[in-house]
Amino acid sequence: MINKGVNVLNIRIWPATRLLPAVMTIGLCACSPATTDSPAESATASAAPAAPRYISSKLVSTDCGVAMTAPPPPGFADVPNEEIAEMPEMLAKWQAVGAGRPVAETDAERVSPGYVLIEPGYRKPKYLINNDKEVVASFEHDYFGFTQLQTDGSRLSSSNIYSDVFQDGGGNRGCLEEYAADGSLTWRLRLETDDYIHHHDAVRLPNGNVLALVWENISVKQAIALGRNPEHVAENGNFWFDGIIEVNPMTAEIVWEWSLRNHIVQDFDAGKPNHGVIPDNPGKLDLNVVRLGRDGTVGDDWTHANALDYNADLDQIIFSSNYLSEVYVIDHSTTSFEAQGSAGDFLYRWGNPENYDRGTAEDRQLFNQHDVQWIKTGLPGAGNVMIFNNGDGKLRPHSSVVEFSTPLNEDGTYTLDGEAAYGPVDLAWEYAPTGEDIFFSWFISGTQRLANGNTLVDHGAKARVREVTPEGDIVWEYAYDDGAEGPHMLFRANRYPADHPAVTAIINQ
Repeated sequence: MINKGVNVLNIRIWPATRLLPAVMTIGLCACSPATTDSPAESATASAAPAAPRYISSKLVSTDCGVAMTAPPPPGFADVPNEEIAEMPEMLAKWQAVGAGRPVAETDAERVSPGYVLIEPGYRKPKYLINNDKEVVASFEHDYFGFTQLQTDGSRLSSSNIYSDVFQDGGGNRGCLEEYAADGSLTWRLRLETDDYIHHHDAVRLPNGNVLALVWENISVKQAIALGRNPEHVAENGNFWFDGIIEVNPMTAEIVWEWSLRNHIVQDFDAGKPNHGVIPDNPGKLDLNVVRLGRDGTVGDDWTHANALDYNADLDQIIFSSNYLSEVYVIDHSTTSFEAQGSAGDFLYRWGNPENYDRGTAEDRQLFNQHDVQWIKTGLPGAGNVMIFNNGDGKLRPHSSVVEFSTPLNEDGTYTLDGEAAYGPVDLAWEYAPTGEDIFFSWFISGTQRLANGNTLVDHGAKARVREVTPEGDIVWEYAYDDGAEGPHMLFRANRYPADHPAVTAIINQ
């Protein structure tokens, strides 16, 4: 177990860092010897001053406080022996899709080798299973959340902490932490204040830093001042923009950030900022695209990003908006200052061209999707984008996995022809079973391309994981059930090779 007596480090970085240059300047004036630079050298130095350091206004702490358990949807299993709420009729109908099919038999000749990490919510044990569905190792820690096993043997997790402002945000987390191969806590960061919170997804970068999705809270009054239609705002007075931060866990410092707030356009009010023609600005998001809730109202969570991924070869980030059924690519190589301007606009977007008036509802390809990712180098389909396409229960009453090739150019830009939408129209591959294999997961869920060309599919709303061949044959399937009443859920599930350093460390503990 982890010692909870960690030191608390509440950091507001800007005062010290703004004073530091002045202190250093005084020291240099008093103590440094005179220089003999030539006039030309002096002119060159003065013509190229050092770029100002970016200082984020977001506070970071190393104390995550008290972990909270996010309540399950009505009718879903909680911890054993707890009463559950009655499941709404609509959810029960969705849960019934494909419910009668028994778990598929394992095809030992075609299944991918390795172990699958099963991580249910609600403080239930996490464990690794082999292809015989035997538990080979389990682990736990003080907090809980989506765990990613790292190639250096460590594991990255994100966890729920209580927030007054963001408590109703599905997928809010607030805490990031990393555990070493021996299970000891390496670092823990609280990314939560009344102004922002980490939610859903995070990715560790090659330099050791971590990219994390965040919600940024502003007032409804501020949103209206930016050009939002006053009829489409939340009654609670809050409005959330999605953003992405890069945090250095060793210094508890946000070193790069991007905010959707800086990349919006609106044609609602010519007297407000950000006014423009929507289809002429495909790199910006229409501030008045609206997703109504099931009760017909608008909430404070405008876009509900739920996943991100990083491409080291391109130095680009892709992230997914569940509510707008679209994915976006942005440039990570920009500085935080540049990211506030047009250099931070979308490089590419796909899934729902009606959002930028370059298509209709018939052109839509994504429906409340999750787990967007680039297929990794060395895997079949490498460089393509793959997504768990949930479906919406109406236009698309079933789920699928889609893979497509982006119109990427050699310089890292993406082709956009005339007044058309970003392509492609045709998919590279799709898993969309019919008949008894059909399934529908109306929330969470994920997918993963495996080394043998198969694809792992997490049917999150039923806590079932299946591995399918390129032809769509199910060669392995696992159903989680701990005996608690009601259906279970798995946010994501991933397969790791047997020689993965973190797998080895967990098994040998």
